[in-house]
Amino acid sequence: MAGRHLIVVSAENNAYMGWQSKLLNFSCMSRVGERPVFVVHDSGGPLHSDFGDISAKGGVVRAAPNYKVTRQGDVYPPRNTPATLLHAAEEGAGEAEYFVLCDPDMIFVRRPSFPEALAGVFYSYMNFDQSFVEVARRAAGVNEDALEAQKEQLRCGGPYVIPAACARELAEAWLDAVDAFPPRTWEDVMYAFGLAAVKLGMQVSLTHMAKTNYWPDAAPDGDVIHYCYGDDVWNKRHYFTEEQSALVWETQVSVPRATVLGEILAQISEAGEFYRNS
Repeated sequence: MAGRHLIVVSAENNAYMGWQSKLLNFSCMSRVGERPVFVVHDSGGPLHSDFGDISAKGGVVRAAPNYKVTRQGDVYPPRNTPATLLHAAEEGAGEAEYFVLCDPDMIFVRRPSFPEALAGVFYSYMNFDQSFVEVARRAAGVNEDALEAQKEQLRCGGPYVIPAACARELAEAWLDAVDAFPPRTWEDVMYAFGLAAVKLGMQVSLTHMAKTNYWPDAAPDGDVIHYCYGDDVWNKRHYFTEEQSALVWETQVSVPRATVLGEILAQISEAGEFYRNS
């Protein structure tokens, strides 16, 4: 992977995504041996101090405009995911040939073998046969037969692997596809990715590199953990505010190490030491 894939992270400028980004920065450096790029979208205020901590430890932080307001005028924060890809494409990938587009609430368990093609991680709940997807397909001008032919390969989300050569074109089509969904739910940005790919005639491959924390006691057998779920034992949403987020590094939960949650908590503990030793 070295030199060919650039890890890019889409983040909002707040404490909630600040600590997640710090954790992911540590995870990338310690498990993958790569320095990720964090694209932080403008909040109207100064850059949160957590992103300064990332820079101090060798991570790359780039400020970017906020794209969360759709053409219809409503606020949809996930729209900043394709905007991050657009910003990355405009800035360039350097010597890398692929972007690996991540959310902040992800960590690496080990160094993956990323594909060298347009790809996304399989998510079983994705279903392109739903009526709201059909409404968006028509609004976006996506060919029905083309979508039908590829829909099973489009059941994906991040981390996405995107060739740098087509990143700008895909990002622009992805933004347009997001705006075709009325109204928007959190997962619509994932469906919009698929619609954009089909409209551009791009083929998408599925990977299985990531595992969520839906079953926190399961073995961490994926290369990536996406901790988008949570329960009473541990939940990222317990660390949402400025005051709460400062406590994440002091988390005291006893769980078996060789589990998904055990890996998350171990990396939180290690990352806390990493940043305290600045």
